[in-house]
Amino acid sequence: MTFDESRVRICILCSLLFIQTLFLILLSYQTSLNRTEVGHVGAAVYFNRTLRYDVFHVNPPLTRYIVGLPIFLTKPDYDWRSYSPQPEDRSEWSIGYAFIKVNTSEKIHWCVFLARCSLIPVILLGSWFGYKFALELYGKNAGLIFLMLWIFSPLVLAWGATICPDVCAASLGIIGIYTFWHWLKKPTCKAAIIAGICLGILPLAKITWVIAFPLWMLIWLFWILTVFIPRKKSDKKIILPGCKQLLAILFIGLYTLNMGYVFDGTLRPLNEYKFISHTLTGTKFQNSDYTPTSHNRFERSILGNVPIPLPAEFVQGIDTQKFDFEHGMESYIRGQYSQHGWWYYYVYIILIKEPLGNLCLGLLALITTIFIRKYNASWRDEMIIILPGLLFFIFVSSQTGFSLHPRYIVPALPFAYIWIAKLGQSFFDKRIVSVAVTLLLVWMIGSSFYHFPHSMSYFNELISDAKNLPKHLLGSNIDWGQNSYFLQKWYHKHHEARPIKIDYSSAESLDRLGIKENTRPTGKPESGWFAIGVNELYAQSKQYEYFKRLDPVDMIGCSIYIYHITSSDANRLRHETMPQKAESEVSDR
Repeated sequence: MTFDESRVRICILCSLLFIQTLFLILLSYQTSLNRTEVGHVGAAVYFNRTLRYDVFHVNPPLTRYIVGLPIFLTKPDYDWRSYSPQPEDRSEWSIGYAFIKVNTSEKIHWCVFLARCSLIPVILLGSWFGYKFALELYGKNAGLIFLMLWIFSPLVLAWGATICPDVCAASLGIIGIYTFWHWLKKPTCKAAIIAGICLGILPLAKITWVIAFPLWMLIWLFWILTVFIPRKKSDKKIILPGCKQLLAILFIGLYTLNMGYVFDGTLRPLNEYKFISHTLTGTKFQNSDYTPTSHNRFERSILGNVPIPLPAEFVQGIDTQKFDFEHGMESYIRGQYSQHGWWYYYVYIILIKEPLGNLCLGLLALITTIFIRKYNASWRDEMIIILPGLLFFIFVSSQTGFSLHPRYIVPALPFAYIWIAKLGQSFFDKRIVSVAVTLLLVWMIGSSFYHFPHSMSYFNELISDAKNLPKHLLGSNIDWGQNSYFLQKWYHKHHEARPIKIDYSSAESLDRLGIKENTRPTGKPESGWFAIGVNELYAQSKQYEYFKRLDPVDMIGCSIYIYHITSSDANRLRHETMPQKAESEVSDR
């Protein structure tokens, strides 16, 4: 590479990282606190004051450590009266809402903005290591292609601008696999120590990454089995990583995980825990509302005396998460509600929420993998990025107790992006392929940028109309309370829409945002102005079914429908809906 080429590449790299930082900052400032972030705020402020981990233990404390500092520095007020020591009470939500209530709207906005921005360096770290990973696997252009896929991914943008840990967990997943790969290639003590520390950090970011421990062993096993596969003569001097160093990596990882909890409850005997999940209590739910009861199926067994080499609250978090999946939650896909999830839910999310440009690039990467072998890295190296992403995706999809949040699969995305980045080699010898790659990248970036800053509501071109989004998915796929500030701006801009009736699941009271004189719509058609959130409009109760007979006069962020119903409209709707209600009452009888 010439000096000029190197300088251009560095300029592009820095520009892309700057764009990612800028986009995340803008999104962090413009979007309001979403419903999941309430729990993370509650857990962070609780930890700041108590240094305890018993709140929101389904989420490990790493991101809590980071976001807690900027929140603490803003000197907010606190309200602890809603705290409960019982894990089934999930005090993070009540503490979070109490924290919002005792502070001004401006203070909450500032706290959340600073907390979100504090996680951006972790995301940038993942960007850098992903760039290095792709570059070392597939060449210098591959690193830049990875960055474009990663930076402009709507899912990464939307959830990277929150204090939810999923994008940070994805970034740390890149670093963990990268360091482990380097140890596999050159198994030195220093590489093993670094790989072990990075392994331990993963489950500190997201509890799902506990699968990294068996996954690392599986990857190692596949790697060493290549000794029995015929190789090129130039590969005879490959040094295979030994079992002792692997055990050292696992031990260091386990030690790092415990150190992240300051060894709180480490080596507590199994029979001293109080569990609530069916799996660990051994009891079935006795009532329809699935009220948990504390028990321990190992209390009188031989295994009960076994000390668990994990932090106590990490174990309790696994139990609580298991309980959530066992009793299920209301889930939705393609007009169907259920109290459980579907194994294909996240596959469907990829098909309609991942940019079509990305999907086409993935198909093109598959074709080149089969027909243009020189684009491929060695099968062992490609296994390093394929296995983690694939197994993580399969593991998340297998948890069918409920299907709600697209953010759960974000940690699997960067490995797919690194693999797709092999197409960067086409710029050296395949003009047709390189032109196709360029056009698809421009399409993907343009599509993502077009929907910005409403990246959480992004659906690809297969769903042509924003009004059709709820026919496919609901919940945090479209709206999770992040559009309150956009509703606030719309309200203050449209003085004619007064008074207005609103039903929108905002984490913060709309009165505090200056949206006055708002009440909820009734279940009967009436004249006036209305703002209905997409999740409320398409709720299973169908209380606002009559609104679907009207075209909204405006939409806010693809998720809040604005209606203006005249007296004649209201009369017409009453005539159209009342006979249907009467018929349904007769059929019920």
